[in-house]
Amino acid sequence: MVPTISHAYSEIYPRQYIAYRAPARNDSGGPAITIDGNLDKPFWNEVPWTEDFVDIATDMTPKFRTRAKLRWDEEFLYVGECWFDSDAGTHEETDVWSTLTEHNSVIFHDNDFEVFVDADGTNHNYKEFEINALGTTWSLLLNKPYADSGGEDSKRVKPDGYDMEPSLQSAVKVYPENAINRPDIPNTHWTTEIAMPLSKLIERNPTAKHPDHGVFWRINFSRVQWGVKVDDEGKYEKSPCCQSCAKPGDAAEDNWVWSKQGEVAMHLPERWGILQFSSKSPGEDDAKYYGEWPSRCAAISLYYALKAYYEAEGRFTEDVEALKQYSNNVYPIPGEADISIDLTDNGYNARATLSTYTATINQERYLVVSSVLDANVSGVAADL
Repeated sequence: MVPTISHAYSEIYPRQYIAYRAPARNDSGGPAITIDGNLDKPFWNEVPWTEDFVDIATDMTPKFRTRAKLRWDEEFLYVGECWFDSDAGTHEETDVWSTLTEHNSVIFHDNDFEVFVDADGTNHNYKEFEINALGTTWSLLLNKPYADSGGEDSKRVKPDGYDMEPSLQSAVKVYPENAINRPDIPNTHWTTEIAMPLSKLIERNPTAKHPDHGVFWRINFSRVQWGVKVDDEGKYEKSPCCQSCAKPGDAAEDNWVWSKQGEVAMHLPERWGILQFSSKSPGEDDAKYYGEWPSRCAAISLYYALKAYYEAEGRFTEDVEALKQYSNNVYPIPGEADISIDLTDNGYNARATLSTYTATINQERYLVVSSVLDANVSGVAADL
């Protein structure tokens, strides 16, 4: 779902989903529903699916269908995902397999479903969650994108690292139930159900707004798809058959996402989709325009141009005119923006004002937005 817009950078406005508030939670203080992997329940049936996932970087239609749903309450963000392992429109039977069983393994070495959340939209301290068809999970925090010298914080890399457990609850359901890792049993799809604790999603995001009616977060989903074949022992093994790789049939994985990234790179949080929280009854709200979008894109345009300038000249510059030849194709420097760049000992602070918002970004992609009219409304939905 995308609102009708005609503002700067409207051509790259990402996908947007309205997450409706969940029914009242039970008295035990746990999630509002039993997390068992089954999405055929009123909690999920009354809210819409996302659009079908697309290839992360190309216009090729994924071979298999994937889509998701979301809801929220005062304690959890709920995610339900349906992973069809049959050819779109044909229900041709295929394979559900997984190998990893240890929590906080690198789950994307199996086929997996991934959730990326940036609660405050700063591109820093964002969260990632991965789960495979066996229900094995990995949760991590990225202090900043890898391209900005960021690193993983999780219990995979240190004993006291970030983890969403024990509050997190997740489950997987395979159809039919006994079909996983069984080439001899025809199967069609598997579903994932997740209750992600809000306290962990906003951890180390001091400016993040708690979910409420009209609040925006940034989010994306990814499906990692490896090809498999049956070996001589009747077991699954990986087989080169990448659909969208530069060399079709390559040994790499396919990456299918909800909101297109434009390149094979999930760790570009500025390109993720938009999550709009609503307290209305399911189906009664409309997508609201994310008012910060033009100023955010203008700031990102400066980040990419300054990065390219530094790579060419070995230094940053305050000269906006000199930057224009380094302007990024996806995020061109907008002529209508009010722009200023201040050099610092470590890099720079670049500001761009478009419409009623000012976005400030530094050399590590750390981005904050304030309203020219009222800083308190930053991050809240506004009617077009």
